[in-house]
Amino acid sequence: MSEPLFEVSAKDVANRFGFYTDEAMQRPVGIQRHGTTRVVMLSLKEYERLKRRDRQVIRTEDLDDETLDAILNAPIPEEAERLNHLLDDPATD
Repeated sequence: MSEPLFEVSAKDVANRFGFYTDEAMQRPVGIQRHGTTRVVMLSLKEYERLKRRDRQVIRTEDLDDETLDAILNAPIPEEAERLNHLLDDPATD
């Protein structure tokens, strides 16, 4: 979602709730209180899209041996291999 946030006051939203819910179906609506955006109203479709993008954090000790082995032995892509120099300790050069 790349379009800028459409910002309105909470008072405007309260007075024209139907209008702004319709707007939120097209683009996110930032709701301001005292000039600060505190809440964003967006469509259910966009909310569900964002929820699907949530990442799940799993500790390595919670992984089964097969999954951990697959991670440890995954091939390193050539484009990533070229970044190894960034991990070098400049104090040892």
